[in-house]
Amino acid sequence: MRSMVLTLLIVLVALEGVSGQMQGSQLPVDLSEDEVQLIVKERKPKSHVEAAFKVSDARLSSALKLARDSQYRESSQNLHLYVSLVSYADSYARRSTSQGSKERNSVLKVIEQKIFKQNQTLDAVVQELPFEYQENGTKAVEAVKSIRIRALDEHLGGGFLKSATNTP
Repeated sequence: MRSMVLTLLIVLVALEGVSGQMQGSQLPVDLSEDEVQLIVKERKPKSHVEAAFKVSDARLSSALKLARDSQYRESSQNLHLYVSLVSYADSYARRSTSQGSKERNSVLKVIEQKIFKQNQTLDAVVQELPFEYQENGTKAVEAVKSIRIRALDEHLGGGFLKSATNTP
């Protein structure tokens, strides 16, 4: 009995440690089951990140349509999910590939290119939002821009863009 309790405690402590490590890199909670399945079925880092961006594209397009239909709260929610998906893709790529590997460089290039392609739509969403939602839009642009610069910088070998952006 005593050994069973001890074993159970060890398992619980181990599970708590794993969930603590995964907490910052989980898929957003508000995704549909289909969206989650589309992403999690992909096991290879590059295809997993591409699937996350496929869902993020749909959420960003939805945010633009909702903003143009004056459904600003819903648009802002989709914009938040978009940023969460981009952040997830970035953290997943960094967690699942080894630093400096060819695979990581390939995945970081995908992240940078996907964000670049989404830039115009993101800017359009922010322009469509009224003043009370502008802060959400500005935060979204800053967060995604930061992820893109970091991915591009690491893909190019690190330090190039950081030094260029810190130069007066």
